[in-house]
Amino acid sequence: MRITNSMMVNTLLSDMNNNMNKMSNLQYQMGGKKYAHISDDPVALIYSQQAKYKLHRLADYSQNVTLANNWIVQAEAGTTELNKILISAYEACIDAATDVKTESDFANIAKYIGQLRDHVLDTLNTTIGDKFVFAGYNTTGYEDSGKRIAPFTVDATTGNLCYNGVDLTDPANAAIIDQLRADVMTFDVAYGTEMPVTVNGIDVAFYGKDPVTGDNLNIYNLLSDMYDALTIRKNPNPDYPADPEAEEFLPIRAEDINVFITPLQKAQNHVLAHTADLGGRSIRLEILESRYAQDELNYTQMLSDAEDSDLAEVIMRLSMAEAVYNATLNAGARIIQPTLMDFLR
Repeated sequence: MRITNSMMVNTLLSDMNNNMNKMSNLQYQMGGKKYAHISDDPVALIYSQQAKYKLHRLADYSQNVTLANNWIVQAEAGTTELNKILISAYEACIDAATDVKTESDFANIAKYIGQLRDHVLDTLNTTIGDKFVFAGYNTTGYEDSGKRIAPFTVDATTGNLCYNGVDLTDPANAAIIDQLRADVMTFDVAYGTEMPVTVNGIDVAFYGKDPVTGDNLNIYNLLSDMYDALTIRKNPNPDYPADPEAEEFLPIRAEDINVFITPLQKAQNHVLAHTADLGGRSIRLEILESRYAQDELNYTQMLSDAEDSDLAEVIMRLSMAEAVYNATLNAGARIIQPTLMDFLR
C-alpha cells in the first residue's frame, strides 16, 4: 500500500502521545502511589480496599481492648483491696478471739473493724473516671429525689447493704437481685467475641448463703455483725427484763468472735476467685493487644504492597521513557518532510 507523509505524521504523533501518557503515569507514581484511576490496576485496588477495611476494623478492636484493659485493671484493684480488708479483719478476729482481752481492747478492735466495714462500701463504689466499676451498665449510679447516688449504700434504719436502693439481705428482693447481678459491662474485643470487663458488685459482695435461712450473705454485713459482736452482746435470757438480776449487756466472750473466722475465710476465698478471674481476662487482653499489633503491621504491609510504588524502579522507568521520547522527537524531525510553505520561507 502507499504510505503517505500524512500517515507517517499521524502515526508519529500518536506514538508521541502514548509516550507522553506513559511519562505522565510514571511522574504520578513518583508521588508514591501506583495508580491514579481504578483502571490503572483493578486487582491492586481490591487488595488496597481490603487492607484499609481490615485496618479500620482492627483500630476499633484495638481501642476496645485498651479501654477494656483499663476497666479490668481498675476492677482487679478493687477486688485486691477487698481482699486486703478481709485479711485485716481476719487478723483482728484472731487477735480478739481470746478471753484475755479487756473491754478497752475490744472497743479498740471494734473501731478498727468499723473502719474496715466502711471502707468495704467505698471499695464497692470504686470508679474509673466518673463511672462506677462494679455497677454493671448503670455506671452513673441511680437517682433518688433528683440526686445521683452511688450504687452501693447502707440503709439508715436496718444497717443493711443496698444496691441501687434495693436491700440485698431482704429475701423478698431475691428476684430483682438476681436480675441486677446479671448486669455486667462487656466490650466487643474481637470479631464475634464479647468480654466482661468487670464484675457485678453484687457478685463481689455476696460470698455465700446462710445455711439455715438460705439468705445471701455479704461482706459488708459480715463486718457489721463482727463490729456489733465486739461492742454489744445482748442478754439471751428470755426472762429479761422481767428478771431483775439479769443484765441487759453481757461481757464479750472469745466464742462470740470465733464464729466470724470461717465466714471471713469464705469471703476471702470468694474475693480471691474473682481477682484470679479478672487477672485471667487481663492476660487475654494483653495477648489480643500483641496480636493486633502484629496484624496492624501485616495489613499495613499489604496496603503498601498494593498502593505504594517502588521509587527506584519508577525513576529507572521514567528515565527510559524520557530517552524513548527524546528519540521519538529526533526521529520525528527526520520523518516529517518540509512542506512547500517551509521551502518558500
